[in-house]
Amino acid sequence: MLPVLLLTVVIDLIGFGLILPLLPFYATSFGASPVTIAFLAAVFSIAQFLSATPLGGLSDRLGRRPVFLCCMVLTVIGYVWLASADSLLGIFLARTVAGIGSGKISIARAIIADSTPPEQRARGMGLIGGAFGIGMILGPLIGGLLIGPDPLQPNYALPAMAAAATSGIALVLAFFTVRETRPGAAQPLTGLRLWRNPFAPLSQLNRVVLALIAINFSINFVFSQVEVLFPLFSAARLDWHAYEVGIAFTFIGTIVLCMQGFLIGPLTRLFGERKLLTMGMINLAAGTAMAHWIVSTPMMGLSIILTASGVAMIGPTINSLASRSAEVTQQGIALGTMESLAALGRTFGPLWGGWLFDRIGINVPYWIGGALLIVTLALGWRSINPKDPS
Repeated sequence: MLPVLLLTVVIDLIGFGLILPLLPFYATSFGASPVTIAFLAAVFSIAQFLSATPLGGLSDRLGRRPVFLCCMVLTVIGYVWLASADSLLGIFLARTVAGIGSGKISIARAIIADSTPPEQRARGMGLIGGAFGIGMILGPLIGGLLIGPDPLQPNYALPAMAAAATSGIALVLAFFTVRETRPGAAQPLTGLRLWRNPFAPLSQLNRVVLALIAINFSINFVFSQVEVLFPLFSAARLDWHAYEVGIAFTFIGTIVLCMQGFLIGPLTRLFGERKLLTMGMINLAAGTAMAHWIVSTPMMGLSIILTASGVAMIGPTINSLASRSAEVTQQGIALGTMESLAALGRTFGPLWGGWLFDRIGINVPYWIGGALLIVTLALGWRSINPKDPS
């Protein structure tokens, strides 16, 4: 079933790739400032934060399949709403719905955790990253074509409708092919408690998983600034528009696809998950902190290579480590909490970065982000590399 699940995720993420590079320009067309654009990214992540843990818990109780399908329905609704938005409020509401629907990724990871032995889990998680890569290759290319050749008269509604169509196709495919994988012995927390307090599951998880969740929070806090501010940074530094930004996202997707789709397995066997996570954080810190020296397309390309390869190494390894460290009956709740707290990082990251970008300087969010990653790596070194390898 995993190949079909991954195909479903790929098709859905093509829709995600269609929208992501264009969204800051879409918001700007309604008069949004960099801070407002940061809030737009934050509202998507707030919805993720509030929903990912409950959805993970519900998948432990009700099953992966129904929760996965419901998330995909919400994704389609969010894209249709975005296409028909005629104000910033409409865009904000559409992204809120889509943020809740994005909980399907943590459910897909739980399905993979259910279906793969521990020693193959990093490769399985890497395939989800490869699906992101394909989405980020094809989505921006298609979006760049659909938006039109004239930067003064872009058509933002058409890419949003195309995203809704691709997610709709993925929904139909998932309905007929995705089977239930939840272990029969699962005993999750109650859904009502989860909905009241998204932090409730933290008390149920062991110290290793908690440490990995904290590290993942910091990583997402930093990378979300890079991701959200990239269109604005590239426009200010290199005079790029939506077309050039789409090409850059396609380049990012190609790197992620090659790393996570083909290289993550051999790299994991060669270095181990903990060393690979460390290498990924160093790459991400270097690619982020070099913003000051990006004065040409080749320098931007180098930054993208470092950043994208770092993210590609981090994603599957940290999720695999968390999955392997959690109890078998808590896979959904552990990975859901991981995604939920990552979303919290993606909430505060763009808000902080957007304020720094707008009020202090366009390089400052990247400098601080790179430094924060190094500090996180230093503080989390013992958790990532314990003295006892077992």
